[in-house]
Amino acid sequence: MRYALRIISVASLVLFTTACGSFTASHNRAILKLDSAWLQSNIKILESDGRRQFKATKQQAFEASQLTIRRLGMVVEEQNYETGFLLATAPAPIPLTMSEWAEVQTHDTDEFRTIISEEVGTLSLFAILDPSGKDVLSNVFITEKEGKVEVSIGLRLRSTKATTEKVKRLQAPPTAVRMGIRKFWSAFEGELGSLVGRETPAEIKPVASRPAKKPASPPKSAIQKSVRSEVNPYAVAVIIGNKSYGDRAPTVDYAHNDAAAMKQFILEVLGLNENNVINLRDVTRADMEAVFGNDRTPKGKLWQWVRPRKSDVFVFYSGHGVPGLKDGREYLWPVDGNLTTPEIFGYPLELLYRNLDQIEARSVTVFIDACFSGESSRGTLIRGASGVRVTPKKSAESTCTILSATSQGQVASWDDENGHGLFTKHLLDALKGAADEKPYGNGDGRVTLIEIKNYLDSEMTYAARRRFGREQNATVIGQPENVIVIPRQ
Repeated sequence: MRYALRIISVASLVLFTTACGSFTASHNRAILKLDSAWLQSNIKILESDGRRQFKATKQQAFEASQLTIRRLGMVVEEQNYETGFLLATAPAPIPLTMSEWAEVQTHDTDEFRTIISEEVGTLSLFAILDPSGKDVLSNVFITEKEGKVEVSIGLRLRSTKATTEKVKRLQAPPTAVRMGIRKFWSAFEGELGSLVGRETPAEIKPVASRPAKKPASPPKSAIQKSVRSEVNPYAVAVIIGNKSYGDRAPTVDYAHNDAAAMKQFILEVLGLNENNVINLRDVTRADMEAVFGNDRTPKGKLWQWVRPRKSDVFVFYSGHGVPGLKDGREYLWPVDGNLTTPEIFGYPLELLYRNLDQIEARSVTVFIDACFSGESSRGTLIRGASGVRVTPKKSAESTCTILSATSQGQVASWDDENGHGLFTKHLLDALKGAADEKPYGNGDGRVTLIEIKNYLDSEMTYAARRRFGREQNATVIGQPENVIVIPRQ
């Protein structure tokens, strides 16, 4: 999946006083002086606790870093496997909680005020350490050394409200740095322990100048169970399988199978909590609006379940799609819809994307096994619809990552042998690792959007041509290098 690396997220600080609401020259000098003082403290902390060696491969350490970043609520901004570099961000105080930030304030506020007092005088008495308006910048370096891998951590803060370049990058309070490092290593060792094949937890014990004490490692089976529930602790999924349309249209034979298989993948591979899965079958228009909102508000059930800027969202739909006879747009078709008026009874795909863009999720990935041509594998859905021209969705209109079964005017085929939609069957194969293998991918253990596209363009498109004599090309929208999933071994 997603998938997503900000390894140490320590709250940034802002100089705030009741006497002045903007940065003055003296304020800027105070911040720079504080930054210089805390830089020396943080260098010592990172030198002693920010580097460890592990008996593992580079790929295992890289993947464990990605999983750790997601687990701590951060997002990967940049990554390069060849150089072993990862850059992650998050709004402060993530990965610290607000109660942990209160501990930082207790330990570091006196020093903070003493350092800035020479520049702002008595105003320092009113200054507080405030994480608002800051992003945490965290980097990870992974290098191979004599049969081991060395993992190093660094971090800075970035002010989103600074008026000068000099005060945009800041040092975090030393207590926050220490706490962030401890949280990273704790999460990282758990993730790495689940990835190192047949080796026992004792064999991956870190080698560090000051190894932190930790409880005895649980057996591998216990680690696996724990990790799977914590890989995406805040992620939310919506899974819809629309099969039975009564006498209004042919059934979508394998829609329920598709939905069940996707749910299993989301739970077992992406590691979502089952309590965070909205799992629906044969939904009505009212059901869709209850989950995704309507044209007046996006605040449906999905919006209620999302933690702003922390939750990754996955949406899967298998069922009929129809074109609007008057507006030519694409509609997901609820089971209670009237095919003669899709514009009234259908759920607009454009509305779905617009509302998903407004729920403040960290990322949104949409999978749609449907076509919008007015045809289906069982025949025509709407009389006279064969000439309808639908308006394709443009990538600029949505920030979602979107994978859909067909291109304009095509029919979504079924895989009768496996009991799935042809798109769903090949999509799941791709997500589980087939897309990462040559000739589709680079074999680095991460499935990216471009690798999925390569796999679908080759395997699904060929299967549709060979079995049914028709063209079926998946529509893929999003950043090609996005890591969608890191399959578990």
